[in-house]
Amino acid sequence: MQSNTFFSTYASIFRKNAVSLSPLFKILIFNTDVMKKFLFLSTMLLVALMAQAQSLKVCPKMKKGDVKTYVTVTQTNAAGTEVKLTETATYTVTEETAAGYVIDVVVNNCTTDAAADNLMGRLLTASSEMMKGVTLRLTTDKDGQIVGIKNFDEVKKATQERAGLFFDELLKSAPQMADVMPKEVLMKQVAGQLTEGYMVNAAKLSNSPLALNGKTVVIGAQDEYTNDQGMKMKRMYFLAGNNKVTTTSTMNMSKEEMKQMIIDKVSEMAPDQADMVKQNIDMVMASGMMKLEATEKANYELDANGWVKSITVENETNSMGQKVKINATVTLQ
Repeated sequence: MQSNTFFSTYASIFRKNAVSLSPLFKILIFNTDVMKKFLFLSTMLLVALMAQAQSLKVCPKMKKGDVKTYVTVTQTNAAGTEVKLTETATYTVTEETAAGYVIDVVVNNCTTDAAADNLMGRLLTASSEMMKGVTLRLTTDKDGQIVGIKNFDEVKKATQERAGLFFDELLKSAPQMADVMPKEVLMKQVAGQLTEGYMVNAAKLSNSPLALNGKTVVIGAQDEYTNDQGMKMKRMYFLAGNNKVTTTSTMNMSKEEMKQMIIDKVSEMAPDQADMVKQNIDMVMASGMMKLEATEKANYELDANGWVKSITVENETNSMGQKVKINATVTLQ
């Protein structure tokens, strides 16, 4: 019986002209099994090369003394109020060790277009200025991926002090909030986030110039994380061209997880209302009053040395009927 498979058909054609072929191809064409293996391995090699071409390792070149200045412009639309914030920060490589680097990050300047009588604008500005002038000394591995905070105790103390001042301003501007969220409760919430592990993880999941460092970006790769509002998110990565990366994030929570998150938040910030929320959570969820949605899209462009050249971010959150839109651009100067 004559075989009419792809491999056998082409082997038959080549055999007729075998005299002029190289010794290697003579071996291949006169042995169908060998030829099958050769073509299979060639195909696998091509697939591997294509996969490699569609991945990007983010590993910026660094040396002690490098200084990068980034300007971040953030446009926030919340509760019908639009506020524009402009922030300048420097990233300085202050140490280079066998394990990696130390990068000092300092917010040097923060300005806003919010009017003096704009409560929302004042609060957004005050929250952005909380860390102004404080040096955040990040330790990284050789790829520039953040692994720790060298001066964590100093940063923790400064954050606690400035958070207290911020909450004083908040409650002075909106005294009615004191009954619902007293300063002690707010400070307790901040304290729960002031651990080195929490802050390092938050930095990795942010849209900062260091966020992608150490990551090998492959089309369709995914991360699951929890954002700063306690929502579980799924982030997908895509290559958008030479040294360009796009990420898209969407909320990734079941109905039961949403219910539990709401109960936990109420228990943390308004303990006296926790039992009532637990008893009525199903009815409230069914009414749509507790609708939660969150999406984010970010575009990164890297320079020839692997440092971030620019970032654009579009973020939208719909929480309990309140929509917040945040558009930001980060530019290397």
